[in-house]
Amino acid sequence: MRKTELFLIFFILPLLAGCWDERLLKNSRTVYLSGFDLDENGDYQTTSIIRDMNISESSRGEISISNKLVTGKGGSIKEASMTIDQSVPGNYDPAKGRTLILGNDVAKGDIYNVLDPLYRDPRVDLNAKIAVTDNSANGIITHISENEVEKGEYLYELIHSSEKHSVIQDITLRSIRTYLFDEGKDFMLPYLSKDEEDNEVKINGAALFHDHSFTGQFLSPAESTLLLLFMETQSKKALLTEQLDKKAGGSVSYNVKSVSRKLKLEKKEKVHADIMLQLDVEIVDYPPDHLDKQEMINFLENRLSKILTEKADALFKKLAANQSDVLGLGRELIAFHPAIWKEIKGENYYEHILVNPKVKVNVRSSGIIL
Repeated sequence: MRKTELFLIFFILPLLAGCWDERLLKNSRTVYLSGFDLDENGDYQTTSIIRDMNISESSRGEISISNKLVTGKGGSIKEASMTIDQSVPGNYDPAKGRTLILGNDVAKGDIYNVLDPLYRDPRVDLNAKIAVTDNSANGIITHISENEVEKGEYLYELIHSSEKHSVIQDITLRSIRTYLFDEGKDFMLPYLSKDEEDNEVKINGAALFHDHSFTGQFLSPAESTLLLLFMETQSKKALLTEQLDKKAGGSVSYNVKSVSRKLKLEKKEKVHADIMLQLDVEIVDYPPDHLDKQEMINFLENRLSKILTEKADALFKKLAANQSDVLGLGRELIAFHPAIWKEIKGENYYEHILVNPKVKVNVRSSGIIL
C-alpha cells in the first residue's frame, strides 16, 4: 500500500510544476485602447494607451497606476506594434484592449488587413468593441488621454450605452468576422467624432460598410435605430422622437416595446422586398395629452405610421445608394430563394433589389398620466 502511495506521489509531482507559459503583470505594458491610421506614405500607424502598475518598495508594496500614450509605424499592423514594443520597457500586451478605433482612411480600405493580425494573437480580447472615426484614430485617442480620467473605459462604456439604447449595432471583434465572410450581409459600426463645442468624443451614428470597407456615409442615430427595428435586433430601449405640426402638439416621444416583421421577396423586373414592420409603442412624452380618448390614440398611430414609413423609404434608398445590405436581404435570398440569388449574386447585388417598407404603429401604453 505504501509503495502505491509513493508511486502516485512521484507520478503527480511533475504535473504540479507550475505554469510554463506565465506572463507576469509586472513585466507587461497593458494596452487599454488602440487605434489604427494610415500616414501620408501609406504605412500603418498604431496609437495606444498603455497602463503601467508601479509597485513601490519603499511604501510597503503600494501600487500606483500611470497611463502613457504611445505610437508606432510600420508597413503592417504587426510591424507597427513591434515598433511600440521596442520603445517601451516590458512587453506590449493587448490582452486588456476593450476598444479598437479605425481611422477614416483605414476604414475605407480593406479593414481585414487590420483585423487579421489581431485574430492571430491569442492574447487579444475578442469581445473588444470596434468603432470608426470621422478623422484620425490618433486624434480621438490623444483627446481621450488628455481629458478622460478612465481613458479606455470611457469609450467602451460610451459604445455599450448606445447599444443598450438601440442606437448602434452590437458588434465585437468576435462577431464582426461573421459579417466579413458573409457575401449576403453587411454591417455598421459606431461612428465617432469630437464635438468642438463640448470638447467631448461622441457617437454621431453608425458608419455603413459594404463588403470589407466603409462606404464613407453614415446613418444618424435615429436612422440607425429605425434600421435596427427592421432587423428585429433592438435592445430593451428604443426611444424615438417625431416632429408633429404645431396644432398636433409639436412633437411626441415614444419607446418601442415590441417589434414584428414580415418580409416577402419576389422576382419581377427587380427583386421586390416588401417589408411590413409592426411596432407596439409606449408614449413617454406628449404634452397635449388626452391619450385617454381613442380618437387621439388613432391620430397618433396614423401620424406615426406615415412618418416612419416615409423615413424608412428614405433610409433604404440611402442603403441602396451605398450598396450596404445591413438588413441582410442577400442572406434571405441565399437561404430561401437560391434561384433568385444565382441570378443577381455579385459584388453589387443590392442594385437589383427594390425595398418597399411599410410601418404600422400601435400605441399600447400612454404612460401613467391619462
